[in-house]
Amino acid sequence: MGSTEKSIPELIDELENWDDATREAAARKLGELEEEDAIEPLTKSLLTDKSEDVRAAAAEALGRFFSNKTVAAKLAEQMTKENSPIVRVAIAGAIGRIEDYTAAKKIITQLKKEEASWVKEAIIEALGNYSGKEIVTALVNQLKNEPAEEVRVQAAKSLAKIAPKGILDEILSIFQSERSDEVKSYLTEVIAENPDMKAVEILVNALEDKEFNLTRAAAAEALYKIAKKLGYKDENELIDSL
Repeated sequence: MGSTEKSIPELIDELENWDDATREAAARKLGELEEEDAIEPLTKSLLTDKSEDVRAAAAEALGRFFSNKTVAAKLAEQMTKENSPIVRVAIAGAIGRIEDYTAAKKIITQLKKEEASWVKEAIIEALGNYSGKEIVTALVNQLKNEPAEEVRVQAAKSLAKIAPKGILDEILSIFQSERSDEVKSYLTEVIAENPDMKAVEILVNALEDKEFNLTRAAAAEALYKIAKKLGYKDENELIDSL
């Protein structure tokens, strides 16, 4: 039997001229093939297709072209213009995969004005694939000012992933005022990466707070990590030194 694989020109034709479902499938397939010839038609679909599902598929497909800086720039530019939250989520995911710092800084602009919590989560998750002052500042600001718990959780997750240094005082302040058990538990991971005796007493107090079960377990682990990094045998020896 002959191959049923479609050629790049055939898929581009389907992307440009067929029904919504076929255009969406063609966009996804072009992304899987990762052929440079697909970038221009996929970009056109992202910018102009009437179907949000096709635009989202085009964004996801473009996220596979890691080395093309023009793709990252187009995705970031479209983020600020796109009306569909579904597509904005797809664009955020694509920029997270491409890991282009200039594009990441641009989607921070969208984060500041974004109203949909689930889009904020997608942007923040994408930012967790980067490091740098602007990224850390954006994530810390979300922790301080975001009313939606699920968004703060994602901000804490992303901060824990990149483990920034030099923000211990700020994180400790947020940790003490935060009322979400899940958020606090992820913040302990950031604290553990900034070993300092000033954090120990705060984490010890967290061990005794029965309201926050996740945080208690995470605080114990953080204390063990801090103890090892500061040259103590274990967390018990560290606590005894207070």
